[in-house]
Amino acid sequence: MVVPVEELKPVYLIISEQKLLVDQALSRLKKRVGEIADLDYNMNVFDAENAVVDEVIGASNTLPFGSERRLVVVRNIEKMPKSGLDALSEYAADPSPTTVLALAGEKLAKNTRLYKAVDRIGGVLERKAPTRRELPSAVRSMFADRGKEVSLEAAELFVDVVGYDLQQITAEIEKAVAFVGKDVREITRADVEQVAAATGKRTLFDFTDAIADRDCRRALRLAARLIGEGTASEHALHAMAVRTLRDLIAVQSLTERGTTNIHDIARQMGRPDWQIKRLPRQARAFRPGELVDLLRAAARSEAEMKTGRDARLVLERWIVKVCG
Repeated sequence: MVVPVEELKPVYLIISEQKLLVDQALSRLKKRVGEIADLDYNMNVFDAENAVVDEVIGASNTLPFGSERRLVVVRNIEKMPKSGLDALSEYAADPSPTTVLALAGEKLAKNTRLYKAVDRIGGVLERKAPTRRELPSAVRSMFADRGKEVSLEAAELFVDVVGYDLQQITAEIEKAVAFVGKDVREITRADVEQVAAATGKRTLFDFTDAIADRDCRRALRLAARLIGEGTASEHALHAMAVRTLRDLIAVQSLTERGTTNIHDIARQMGRPDWQIKRLPRQARAFRPGELVDLLRAAARSEAEMKTGRDARLVLERWIVKVCG
């Protein structure tokens, strides 16, 4: 269906902290303009960091060739000098009716002349990324779009491993889908861990191993590195460590009931053998009942982290308590 000409604004300002969302919005806009324009002859793309604003405006004022519209895209708009932004705001006040000018970037203050000028014509498109709390659900939806099911727990682990950048998340989802193959419907926690290992993202699992080994120095060092790099938040590390303690409790319970064979333990826990091979040894480092007490302490520390206390300090104190 051809998009009515009047639906297209002469200027758009596409803003998001996530590059993927900017790219998706630009792709949709390009598709819309492409329905009424031959973009092979009627499209210019500039990078604001090194673009000459007069050339951008000149391209915008150029009549389209054999089409109703032309498309001009300026990326990284936040990197354009103020003089350039002011010139674009003057253009936006009286734009060419035969051009769609798309200004895209990470951010632009609402009090700038350009933002206000584009906002007056209804061309501001702000795309907010899912919050960290919303990301696991978003990941499940992204897997579903590719015909795969994933549990909330596996999705949470996926976010913990991959991080919060949507572009990186999308790339890793494609890897996970390719890893399990087209005939597998469900992607499990074990699949997520294997993909993480295959892509070299072992640091998170090194952290949980350090917790289970009660190696305080290594656990604190890895936590500091993961938080500092932005790979995982304090809350994510806390959640992964708690899951590790629960695994250790399960192993303790099974071994107390006489199940000592690794394969049998793995089967009853629903995990591959390689994933739990260290747990029996690690579980022996904790006294009976100690892991349950540490889980209670984890609940208290989680409450402290959610009520505005210094999350990193709370996490570090709890790690010290776990490591004993």
